Amino acid sequence: MYKDLRRHSLRVVAPRLIVCAVLVIALLALSGGGLLKLISGPKDIDSINPEDLSGKYVSFDASRVIVSFANLTVTGADGKSSTRETYYLLPVGDGQYIAVMDKKERNSGVLSRAMEQSHEYYLGDLDTLRTLGPVSGTAAALEEDMLKYMADCIDNYQLPGYEEGSSSRRLLVPVMVTLDRVGWFSKTWTLVFGILALVFLALFLLQLALVLTGFYQRQVRALVGDDEAAYAAAKQIERVRVGKYIWYPQGAFSHAAVTADQVWGYAMPEPMVVSKYRWPVALYDREQTMTRIQFMDRNRCEDLLAAIEEMGHPFLRGYTSQLSEKFQSDFPGFLSDAEKAAEKK
Repeated sequence: MYKDLRRHSLRVVAPRLIVCAVLVIALLALSGGGLLKLISGPKDIDSINPEDLSGKYVSFDASRVIVSFANLTVTGADGKSSTRETYYLLPVGDGQYIAVMDKKERNSGVLSRAMEQSHEYYLGDLDTLRTLGPVSGTAAALEEDMLKYMADCIDNYQLPGYEEGSSSRRLLVPVMVTLDRVGWFSKTWTLVFGILALVFLALFLLQLALVLTGFYQRQVRALVGDDEAAYAAAKQIERVRVGKYIWYPQGAFSHAAVTADQVWGYAMPEPMVVSKYRWPVALYDREQTMTRIQFMDRNRCEDLLAAIEEMGHPFLRGYTSQLSEKFQSDFPGFLSDAEKAAEKK
């Protein structure tokens, strides 16, 4: 019985599980593995060969950034310009350089302080450099046209490694570290995608756990217990069973009602869209409490009412205004009529 009822719950919940699973996969894919990198933290840039930096999440002290060699600005409709990307040189390895890009000047404060003490780097007085705190980002391959700007910068400032008559391109590693990026996106978006992925994963596991633990069958278990024989002997009408009890679904939940307690029932059409209806069956028990059991076909409603009637308990079938009035104003008389109808059968 409960295995069958849990299967029904799983069929109802399955679309939600699929949506959650797809969202988890999509969100994790969007983060580009950035969530795992963010959790594990960046690697020290000096621990990686400059040629192998691409794709790595790395960190270094901001004081090591020495000069800005390019920036990208945009002019808005109001005529004001703003900086979208600023590019810096960063020494790595043995006399080599890579690019560092700061988007929308997010790190302008600490990088401005790095520029203020960069003259110490030019003089080779590296021991006096004041640490400014770590910055981090993801390294990726650098576009070829940026290498020219980097080489020109080395030539103009005659940075360490510069030789007159030699191309400074030989000092460059075609890699750029985008600050505050983890994987494909910024730290903020990587964290947002990661949190959303974890939320949908939790929802997926929660809904699956509710199905597997029988949460949706609590009401049935409280009323029916382990009466498997009654369930097996009951007459089945779509997903409804009628016997000693009436078993019926409501969404993912399974419900049961004592058949002998039902005293009146009728089908009541509800319009959905043009020319289409759904057909709830209204059942009333001895406490005058209504239970709705949903069908899409009126014939199934009649099958259910007939099955209840066949059980031989006092039960009136069908709706009339007279029955409704008596049910509300003279319930004992209504029950008496139901008992008489059962005796005649």
